[in-house]
Amino acid sequence: MSKELCEQIDEIEKYVVFDSTSEKYKFNDEILNAYCHNKKCENDELKLGSAFMALLNNFKSIEDEKIEDVKLNQYAVLWLSYKIKQNPNIEFIRSTIYDILKQNEWYRELSKSADDKENTMGFHFIYLTNLYKFLKGICETINKCSDSSNPEECKQYGEKCSDLYRACIMQFPWAEICNPYCNVLTNLKNDYDKLKEKYSLPELKLPQGLSDCNGECLKLNNRYKDIVDAHNRSIGGSKKVPTLQNSLPGPS
Repeated sequence: MSKELCEQIDEIEKYVVFDSTSEKYKFNDEILNAYCHNKKCENDELKLGSAFMALLNNFKSIEDEKIEDVKLNQYAVLWLSYKIKQNPNIEFIRSTIYDILKQNEWYRELSKSADDKENTMGFHFIYLTNLYKFLKGICETINKCSDSSNPEECKQYGEKCSDLYRACIMQFPWAEICNPYCNVLTNLKNDYDKLKEKYSLPELKLPQGLSDCNGECLKLNNRYKDIVDAHNRSIGGSKKVPTLQNSLPGPS
């Protein structure tokens, strides 16, 4: 992750504003209408989709950001989830992000598979919020460490990132989505680890008994498999999978 990528997130924040009086989004720069039909975004969903496409393409234009498109898409989705949650009139359910973006013809033309796109978009908003806070924490650390001659202040921002990372592990998703969740979190952690090496920042530590994201996901999947196996034995070997409640379990 580069300082330029973080600046693009800051810029889009200035230009896409939720007006609490009218309870609608507005553009402070009409260029963001570029990704709407006839360059006119007629409702909030179209505005959000156009802003998302603008941010994603701005990410791709950064010369120093030679990273895969899937990762850039993940980070743009995190910003979009944050922006959606500013509007109390939009019900945030599992399909909300995808339903908004599929209205945008430019987004529909992206070559990435539907599975890759929908995995990240299907997270509960709590998980998206935690991931976005971690992303912003990394950006704040980049800005502080690159602009500051005070290494102690730089270290303090690194410690804040450690707290944000722990929050992402402590509030952990259910087995169905923990693999794509860990893909996003691992990408963010890898970005932080590069900063750690560059600026001698503190390591991202977890409370005793917790593994990294992939380790927690493996434990969750094994526990789910045990539940399925026990359920199948109790009904005489049927392959029917028990339904799990859509809860927000923490890691074990």
